[in-house]
Amino acid sequence: MSEYAAVSTQLLSCAAILFSLGLGACNKDASPTPEPAASAAATASATSSAATAAVTPGVVHGAKVQEKSLLSQVYEVDDIYPSMTGPNSTESITLGSTEEPELVWVVGFEASMVQPDGKTAASQEFMCHTNLDVDPTNHGSRFGAEKSITGRLFTLSQGQYRIDMPPGFGIPMQSDEVIMVNTQVLNLNMKEGKKRVRHRVLMRFVRDADLKKPLKPLYVAGAYGLKLLEGKDGHYGLDTQKVSHAGHHQGHGDHEHGEGDVDHTACLPGKNAGANAFDDGKGRVFTGHWVVEPGREVNHTRVTELMDLPFDTTLHYVAVHLHPFAESLELKDLTTGKTVYEAKTRQADEGVGLAHVDFFSSPEGIPVFKDHEYEMISVYNNTSGKPQDSMAVMNLYLLDQEFRRPEKVAPSSTAKPKPAKKAPSM
Repeated sequence: MSEYAAVSTQLLSCAAILFSLGLGACNKDASPTPEPAASAAATASATSSAATAAVTPGVVHGAKVQEKSLLSQVYEVDDIYPSMTGPNSTESITLGSTEEPELVWVVGFEASMVQPDGKTAASQEFMCHTNLDVDPTNHGSRFGAEKSITGRLFTLSQGQYRIDMPPGFGIPMQSDEVIMVNTQVLNLNMKEGKKRVRHRVLMRFVRDADLKKPLKPLYVAGAYGLKLLEGKDGHYGLDTQKVSHAGHHQGHGDHEHGEGDVDHTACLPGKNAGANAFDDGKGRVFTGHWVVEPGREVNHTRVTELMDLPFDTTLHYVAVHLHPFAESLELKDLTTGKTVYEAKTRQADEGVGLAHVDFFSSPEGIPVFKDHEYEMISVYNNTSGKPQDSMAVMNLYLLDQEFRRPEKVAPSSTAKPKPAKKAPSM
């Protein structure tokens, strides 16, 4: 599979054609009383209790919330489709005028499975994912950014179907930026019969011109679990001579598939579950979509280079992508030894699937630091008796300390964003 940034790069050439066809996209005012969002238990070093995300209101700082809706093509589910193997498609949308671009703020995103009529609810077990991507180079250059950003705005998948930014926060975009919407179906349980379903997608945003008070800008960074396919050690992005300093940190749990003296800051050797493989430029090849053998697996990935924090800042929202049989995903500050955030899951009551995945939302935020080391710890408990595919991703929504309004960036600006980080497709 391609990388986050490559998704946008490969598909942007089709954007104009797709958008001209409409493909079910429309723009309308949001209802003042949207459906309630799910709450989630959030364990974090900066919080003392569970975090409940606020539902996007009908008005944000005096600005009416707009909705952009889109229906995917109709998919026929007639076979077992593990993750990343089901029918999929990509459409494109923009959030407003392409002739006179204006600043808008994305404050929410929702995706659900519906029947072909686009209204009647269908089982969410058929949701593999809904991804929203932008061209990271184009987006970064518009806002004068020099940091590395991911092209992934949002991912929703089994266990979470709605995202609302914390009150007073949003993701800045320009109304003419092309957003690629990739949808894919999943079927892990229905062995006989057929179902026809599609994705219903809603983006919620406000016009900057309508705001009575500014919103605080967020940008998206990605952190994700990896498995080592080739190389002498599993330290992503770390020079070989520095590996000895990555060390054995106390407080790490044992890996039940491993033996002997295990370096718990390194990714485990593993099997690729798809065509998703990439190197770190240091002589190693990794995958972000790997096979979990029967039993319990604890995998550690050093994610400092992947997060690539350009400054000290605060973390205000975390969206998590996991596969069935996942128990938890933790982001840990190795410098302090403290957990930044840990998400738990709940498996489906019947069949294979995820009924719930925690998320984190906080106006106060959690401090994160440019010079700290971070790792991600994923825990899977494969009780199926056969190999299963897995992923472990956190989309991190961070306060952008270098945000500049597009109209204040001179046309001759030399600010160039760093290349987007390589990441697993999903």
